[in-house]
Amino acid sequence: MEIKTERLILRDFTPDDINFYNELETHPKSLEFEHENIPDQKTLDDIIKQIFELMNDNLREKYSLIIVNKETLIPVGRVVLWKIDDSIREWEMGWIIHPDYWNNGYASEAAKVMIYFAFKELNAHRIQALCHEHNHRSERVMISIGMHKEGTLRGVRQFNHQWFGSHIYSILDSDIKKR
Repeated sequence: MEIKTERLILRDFTPDDINFYNELETHPKSLEFEHENIPDQKTLDDIIKQIFELMNDNLREKYSLIIVNKETLIPVGRVVLWKIDDSIREWEMGWIIHPDYWNNGYASEAAKVMIYFAFKELNAHRIQALCHEHNHRSERVMISIGMHKEGTLRGVRQFNHQWFGSHIYSILDSDIKKR
């Protein structure tokens, strides 16, 4: 699978992406709001194995795509889209950009094209995204791609023995039709 934007290519993983994936998922800045501990190699290998297995599903319900700079062909991050409730055609989306490529608008560009893909190709009705209550970068992405804040789930994330909330945003297929 491959989706192109003005500056990016979102595509399925290849074996050549594994080193980048490992670096992305273990970079301390990448983990600041997602994990309390750096994942070990076995965990990373298990996730990569699952990503490759999911790519071959006929009825694909999860897309984990590498985000590549179209001009340089260098990976800059990844975006994930997965079905969470078939009865209401609801999907959830997340993204992670390598800190070396922050502040370039890559997350917004990738997330926006994934929203259109989900509505057009997957017949999604609702897409949601969540972020740690202090992850202002991710929240800005949600706002910039047209998502609406539904609220904050209080005390649902624990880091360093402290509880934090998650902001939840969503966008509906009817929101896109209004534009």
